[in-house]
Amino acid sequence: MEGIINWNELWKVMRSSSPWRRTLDEPAGSFWDGRAKQFNESTMQNRERAEKQIAKIKLAPEYSVLDVGAGTGRLAIPIAKCVKSVTAIDPSRGMLACLKENMEKERVENITYLNKRWEDIELGVDIEQHDVVIASHSLAMLDIQDALAKMDATAKKCVYLFTFAGRWMDGGLWEKIYGEKRSSWSDYIYLCNILHDMGIYANVEIWDSEFEQHYVGLDEAVAKLKETYDLPSEKEEILRAHLSKTLVEYNGALCLKRKSKSAMIWWQTNTHEEA
Repeated sequence: MEGIINWNELWKVMRSSSPWRRTLDEPAGSFWDGRAKQFNESTMQNRERAEKQIAKIKLAPEYSVLDVGAGTGRLAIPIAKCVKSVTAIDPSRGMLACLKENMEKERVENITYLNKRWEDIELGVDIEQHDVVIASHSLAMLDIQDALAKMDATAKKCVYLFTFAGRWMDGGLWEKIYGEKRSSWSDYIYLCNILHDMGIYANVEIWDSEFEQHYVGLDEAVAKLKETYDLPSEKEEILRAHLSKTLVEYNGALCLKRKSKSAMIWWQTNTHEEA
């Protein structure tokens, strides 16, 4: 029954019908350009999450690391302090502007960054092989099989992917707003099955994780989450009512806690079978 499900095509269908499909239609990176500063603030509040991820990656001082969809440097900057060099790739100019600012603050100088989509990167032209390739919650490519094959070809030693296992648990907010459960197009199981069909038998680790976001007050929380969820004005009261019940006080501010199951998929390159 080999090939009864084409997982790459299924991924395309799920990706195209997901609430984040507009990222496919807009010019490369533009969706995140206006959200970069808010995203940067959010990630800086959750450094422990990055530390847990990095602890799972096998690194050495002589390594070169490629970060696909590096964003504002949440992983690239701390990794750069442990290795010889890092190449950060991201389609958003706004994200890379924040990355540059964060590099200056952290006094990190061994990161090279490219403002391109991974789909447009040419191995041997834009980049050379790196010891390790990572992609953390950045696998939004429509043809994910092609994207994974390029990562595999780029890595001399290992590839590490970080994504979700199951749905992001937001307390039912998405369902209240849109009347349907949030799409799970980024679930790790798609990636595992696509890799399997490619002859790559990856390792998987799953763990519980919690994400915290802090806000000065309810108005700030509503404004920022309205932008994050790209909500129309008529849905704002639903969001406000939900947040008034779920936000908790923490150190003089309001805190929103969201839970999920995180997954790390990793494999050693040049050790798998030909598909």
